[in-house]
Amino acid sequence: MPAAPAGSKCHRESTLSTSVDPAELLAAQRVLRDRILCGKGGVEARQQRDLAAEMLLYLDDPQSCWQASARWLMSVTAAHRIDAGFSSAQDACYRPMFELVRADVMLPSVVGAAMDARDPGIACVWESSRVVVFDDVGGDRRLGTDLRAALFAAGTRRKLAVALRDAQGDVGLMCVDAVAGAAWRADECTQFDNVARNVIAPILAAARRLTVESVESADSDRAACRAGAAQRPEECRGLTPAELRVAHLVLAGCSYKEIARKLGRSASTIDHHLRSMREKLGVNSTAKLMRDLIVLIPSVLPAGSNNGHH
Repeated sequence: MPAAPAGSKCHRESTLSTSVDPAELLAAQRVLRDRILCGKGGVEARQQRDLAAEMLLYLDDPQSCWQASARWLMSVTAAHRIDAGFSSAQDACYRPMFELVRADVMLPSVVGAAMDARDPGIACVWESSRVVVFDDVGGDRRLGTDLRAALFAAGTRRKLAVALRDAQGDVGLMCVDAVAGAAWRADECTQFDNVARNVIAPILAAARRLTVESVESADSDRAACRAGAAQRPEECRGLTPAELRVAHLVLAGCSYKEIARKLGRSASTIDHHLRSMREKLGVNSTAKLMRDLIVLIPSVLPAGSNNGHH
């Protein structure tokens, strides 16, 4: 796998590596290995095969999968930032959950930033089966006024964006941004398109399913949160069991709608829990909340859970 550019800065916001059933993990790895590396129609380029092999090692850790794919893209494109997040075309709001930024540029973080998914610029990415190229953010008429302003504020002048999907549906969005320079090269667009569709999307879809299923288990849902809160009240900062259940699912990459459906609550109730958590943890944004939760949540998992990164 190509080395990441020297000094790349990684901001990670989204997923929690939980204890995944070893048999399920091995079965998922085997299916993906046969499909991507061994099967007819699998990827042939050596670099892409190396990326797939690395991501499969971390299939029980979506965060590490995002990170590996971002490092790879940073090494084969003129990107200054890679950002991504789990989402679907039906979501009204898109929030990047992961970000990798080159160390030689100063860029504001986009992690947790709310973007109107109904903007024509985002809509056209979901509607496309290929990478969408934005060579001039300032002049591209496919971008709505608010989204263009948000991209400019984030330092983005050129962008490649792709909707990640697998056979079971939408997985998320992934973007390659540049702060300056000429138009994107054809080989950059082709590499991004191929690896996104054939490697990144199927592996991240499986990683997310494994993680969400783990989070939904009894121990990592109601029982785990209550047990952890009772054992470590000073670390939980007063978060209620209901808030901790929401926190687990937020870090597993679930959208507001998915969390509401899984917990049998309304979207407004989920939003209320998130506001309450921000107040209790003393932060003023979702991005900062997620940073704190990534540190906090492992401390409230039951003893024996494997929540460490590889």
